[in-house]
Amino acid sequence: MQDRKAEALIKEQRILACLEENHWDAAVIGRADNFAWLTCGGENRVILSSEAGFSYIVLTKSEKFMVALVADLCKVMDEEAADLGYTPVVTKWFEGGAEAKVLELVRGMRVVSDIPIAGADYSPDLFYKLHYPLTRYEIERYREAAVLSEQIIAETAACLHPGMREYDVQGMLWEKYGRHNVSVSVMIIGSDERIAAYRHCCPTGKRIEKTVLISPAVKKWGLHSNLARMVCFGAVPAELAKRYDAVCRIEAAAIAMSKPGIRFADILSEQKRLYKELGYENEWHKHFQGGITGYMVSDPTLCMDASKVVTENQAFDWFITISGAKGEELTLNTGGEIEVPSVSGIWPCETYRANGMDVKLPKIMVL
Repeated sequence: MQDRKAEALIKEQRILACLEENHWDAAVIGRADNFAWLTCGGENRVILSSEAGFSYIVLTKSEKFMVALVADLCKVMDEEAADLGYTPVVTKWFEGGAEAKVLELVRGMRVVSDIPIAGADYSPDLFYKLHYPLTRYEIERYREAAVLSEQIIAETAACLHPGMREYDVQGMLWEKYGRHNVSVSVMIIGSDERIAAYRHCCPTGKRIEKTVLISPAVKKWGLHSNLARMVCFGAVPAELAKRYDAVCRIEAAAIAMSKPGIRFADILSEQKRLYKELGYENEWHKHFQGGITGYMVSDPTLCMDASKVVTENQAFDWFITISGAKGEELTLNTGGEIEVPSVSGIWPCETYRANGMDVKLPKIMVL
């Protein structure tokens, strides 16, 4: 708990410095991703499909409040923000709700908020910038979450067989995620011709024949570790093997370039160069190429801004696709060193050499 309190203090100080710099008096945090960041893995949602939760944090230069309805406040104070020093502020559903209570607390103040609040500057992107650098506590949790993510996919893959429906694979994954308290943000499961036809092949009732792609975006403690793994029943077809090898070479290059000071635009340029060199020049047009990750699923837009550079203690989600093949790993830049904790040795791997670095990446598993 002491570590959690120390981590939360670091984040509060970042917000307070931001308030001072921009002449705001208070910050309001209601989005689930920012709430998880500030409470070091806490959850404020009840409606899981919503970006905003049912509990709001109000942080001023001298006080910090947790605002929620009667139905939610005790739970969030006991289980999500215990010992983090918030003053609880309760309201009732027929009194205007939690947002009305937030407005009472910040009346007359200049306010920035990550959710639309009357009179506040709405700036969700500002809070995302404060997520980095990752703390050492977050990096430790990230390593654990990444191994768990690969473990769950590997356990599921070992149970696959031809004739299963894509829905069946999804059900197996959901069961395992539930047992480990892992949340799912995106579920990509495709088989055979659907992998080549659709970049976002969400699961259907199709029966699996030869090849399966499992590519979920999942989070634990609010942190996303999004992976892609491919499985083939019997020998891997030559064309698929060729495309998957190209995917891994491009991904290895992106991983090896995830160093402080490197421009995201230069990483994209290297990806584009390799797509062309390997015979798949326009495949990069068909999907984002990845970027930073963390409490958000992924931000692939930084590569379009020539001013954005990699900084220390960031997490990356490079997702490389060539029709029919996909690679995606969690990469961490910690103290200038690059690691890929989602490649933990559970899944068969191959080593690729890129930019002077050996990068281990998963093979297509043959069953």
